[in-house]
Amino acid sequence: MVKKKPADPIKNKETALDIQDYLKYKRERDYIFFILGISTGYRAGDLVKLKVRDIKTALNNGYFEILEGKKVNSKNIRKENIKPRIVKVIHNLEILLKKYIKGKKDYEYLFPSRKGKYITVSSISRILKEAGEEFGLKNITAHSLRKTFAYSIYVESKYDLLLVKEMLGHSSTEETKVYLGLDRETYDKYSDSLNNLIRVS
Repeated sequence: MVKKKPADPIKNKETALDIQDYLKYKRERDYIFFILGISTGYRAGDLVKLKVRDIKTALNNGYFEILEGKKVNSKNIRKENIKPRIVKVIHNLEILLKKYIKGKKDYEYLFPSRKGKYITVSSISRILKEAGEEFGLKNITAHSLRKTFAYSIYVESKYDLLLVKEMLGHSSTEETKVYLGLDRETYDKYSDSLNNLIRVS
């Protein structure tokens, strides 16, 4: 059985901005989901369940405090590790969220589906896959938003793995290293160097 390839982060800033513009013209809901995901690093499964009142609370406090749920399958036993993670509401996100929730009722879901509840993570993945393909990206899903957050922090912090670990709420730097795909990136780079050993013509 072929293992499913993990989602990729959006590493290029211009591409992230292009996808934002693309989503903005398509549907405001999807655009707001995208910017909320890349600026908080919260899991898509937690973001889809947000209501307008949650955003109002975050805007008042200056911080999001979301109980993050991560389902773990081990020997057919399913458990859920839930812990709060606090993230600053950055200025540009604050402006866009205030505009987005204006006129909405507190009990409304922030990202409604056509059926009246909230949009599913699989629907978000489909929307982002289409957006990614528009700009030549192949492996973009809902989880790419969290990975984009992590990768951006990693680069901006001058590759401080411990900082990224703390901001993601990971249990170890090894977990963060795997999450960012750093080993895979290095292995691929050195594998590509073997092209020098092969003459094509």
